[in-house]
Amino acid sequence: MKPILLIFDLDDTLVHSRMDFITLGRWIKEQILQKNLTRLSADELSTMSVSQMLKLVEEYDRVKGTSHGRDLWGKVEETEYQGMMQATVEAGAGEVLQQLQARGFILTVLTNNSRKTADTVLRRFGLVDFFEQVVTRDEVEELKPHPAGILLIKNQYVSKVSSIYYIGDSWIDGEAAQAAGVSFIGFNLDREEVPMVTHVSNLGELLDFFHQVSLPG
Repeated sequence: MKPILLIFDLDDTLVHSRMDFITLGRWIKEQILQKNLTRLSADELSTMSVSQMLKLVEEYDRVKGTSHGRDLWGKVEETEYQGMMQATVEAGAGEVLQQLQARGFILTVLTNNSRKTADTVLRRFGLVDFFEQVVTRDEVEELKPHPAGILLIKNQYVSKVSSIYYIGDSWIDGEAAQAAGVSFIGFNLDREEVPMVTHVSNLGELLDFFHQVSLPG
C-alpha cells in the first residue's frame, strides 16, 4: 500500500504570524495606483492577492525597465519576517504531525513565505524534522493561487503515493490545489469559498478524517 502525501500551508495553518495581510495588501494597492503601474481599477486590484498584485508590478518592470517590484517585495519581506518573529504555533501541531508521520504519511510544506522565514519559524517551533520537503516562494516561479508550487511537489511524489491532499486556510490555497488536481482540505475556511473534500477547525481533526489509513505495507 502506497502512503498518502500531505502538503501543508504554513501561515495560519501550522503557525500564526502577526502579519497584517489586509493592511499590507491595501498599501501595495495604493502604491500601484499612485505610481500608475497598471490599468486595472482599484476595485479590480481589491480582488487580487498580494502575490497577484506583485506579479502585475513585475510584469510592468519587465516592460518598462523599472524596479518597483523589488522595492515592494522588500516591504513584504520586512513585514513578513517581523510578523513571523511574533508567531505562535497552532495548538497540537507537533503532536498531530508526529502521529501522521508515525502512521506512514509523507509530510511536506508549500508556502508563499520566503525560505528564510519558513525555515526560521519551523525550527523555532520544532516542526522542521517532520517534513520531507519544504517549498517556499524562493523555489517557484509562480506563487499561489498559481498551482506551480503544488505541481512541483506533486510531480516528485505522484508515482510513490496513493493520493495527495493540500491543507490550507485561504482561497488561494484552494484554487492552487484545484488547478493542480489535488484534493483540498480547508482549515478554518468557509466551505463555500472554494471546493474542498472536507473542512477541519483544528489539526487534530485530520487524524479523524484519515482514521482508516494505516501504515503502508
